Amino acid sequence: MRRGKQNQKRAAVDRLEATFDSLAGRYNDTFDRRYRNREAGLTPKILSVSRDRDVFRECVRQDFAYLMAQKFATSADFLEKLLPQSVLGRAQNGHGWFMDTKGQPLVFADVTFDRVCSILESFNSQLGHRQVRVWRNQQIERLLKHLVKHFQDPFIVLEDDQGPLFGIDFFKGRVVAGEPFIKGLVLAGQMDDPDCRQRSLALLPFTFNDYELVLGFGGQEVVRPDRLTQLSLGDTGARAFSPAERKKLIDLEIIVEEKKFYDYPEFDQAYFRRRLGDGVCDDLALLYIGRCYGFDAMLGAFLSDAVDTYDKFLWQCRPGGMDGYLVDQLVSLSYQVCGAPPVEEEELAQLINFAAKLNQPSTRLSSSHRRLIQYESGSDQPTLLQHWKFLSGEKIPRMHLGFSREPAEKFYQTAFSRFQAVGLPVPAPQFSKTGT
Repeated sequence: MRRGKQNQKRAAVDRLEATFDSLAGRYNDTFDRRYRNREAGLTPKILSVSRDRDVFRECVRQDFAYLMAQKFATSADFLEKLLPQSVLGRAQNGHGWFMDTKGQPLVFADVTFDRVCSILESFNSQLGHRQVRVWRNQQIERLLKHLVKHFQDPFIVLEDDQGPLFGIDFFKGRVVAGEPFIKGLVLAGQMDDPDCRQRSLALLPFTFNDYELVLGFGGQEVVRPDRLTQLSLGDTGARAFSPAERKKLIDLEIIVEEKKFYDYPEFDQAYFRRRLGDGVCDDLALLYIGRCYGFDAMLGAFLSDAVDTYDKFLWQCRPGGMDGYLVDQLVSLSYQVCGAPPVEEEELAQLINFAAKLNQPSTRLSSSHRRLIQYESGSDQPTLLQHWKFLSGEKIPRMHLGFSREPAEKFYQTAFSRFQAVGLPVPAPQFSKTGT
């Protein structure tokens, strides 16, 4: 018993030292060895939040502190309500600080967003799951009101009386042209819609080397979580649900379809896959939108991706997601004002085809919103702005991107090759001599 407590104490000290080293920009060999051990293929150890509460608490605390210590292009109040989502994913997969002293991944099979927040709330009363969920709703509503108010303006400021939208620091004082900005937002908002992806496959069914394109898709559904749990379906994103199966779930009132708002916790959201296969690389989509419609459109697409991220854990949810609701409102306004949608179906199909992970050359990368606003090691700007540097022909640092840690040299060469395949000239990628 005493040895076990000593090991736990040593692990806590090691983690704390690694956090201090990270803050000071120092290299920590102990932490690096654990990552190498994990990469060597150590089998994850399955733990339980309720049974292993103390271990879970320590892992959450250290993981959240580590992430908060990284450099991001957003304000702290937004960051602290974004990162519990990242901690959740890391706890589910044994990533980050969810490992033991030997580097063995620790997977908490019963972890939930609310359970992560319950730990964080003990350190910060503003991080309870209700406060975080309600706050997320408020930020999406704030964006929607801002866009509706300025929809007909030729130029839109990306901040309001509360500050930059979604706390993004490079939005401060930034003005964008309204038309391309809205187009980029709608394109990115529609590219994940399962019906839009299915139609895009009908229009453009092949890869650049004329093989059949494999494209997975699915969608967020509003569910009654108690009834869904009773069915014991497990991870609803792990297998494809047929139209008949989905209809059965609707008939059983497990999935609800009526277009209105539903309150948590009686209702929640769950991702249901409809077709197996890899989806779309968000980084390639942002590059394509930036190349075709300009930087302002790229910023619109980036904001849509932010909404999609914050949408995952809300107090009030809606069928089709809040990102879908936002897009629907903008499309409706476009018809009222212009008599036409902001995006044509062929434009959307071309975007999806270009950015599909399994088009050629293929890629594993798809940066999350957190990764897009993060300053990667060796980079002097967040990843989103590095993407624009590539399109502008500027030199890019030799950094690694996304969760997959794909080398920038490999990713931007992939993007360059795809632009060549569709006849859209872009500068060949250039890289600085310094950086990691």
